[in-house]
Amino acid sequence: MAEKEKHHPIPLYGVTIHDAICSGDINRMKQVAQEAEQYLQQAGDLPAALQALKIEIAKAEHKK
Repeated sequence: MAEKEKHHPIPLYGVTIHDAICSGDINRMKQVAQEAEQYLQQAGDLPAALQALKIEIAKAEHKK
């Protein structure tokens, strides 16, 4: 088996995903997709958590 390529973690955000698409490199696109899937599994329901955080911020600001 060939030694795995060493690469540094890349933050997964729109630019990273867009760049992978623009590269046209199917292996790169698959790698980024796999990393994004793993991130989403670890992150849980991030949109709901962010919404709860924003609600708590609004409550805290209202109390001032």
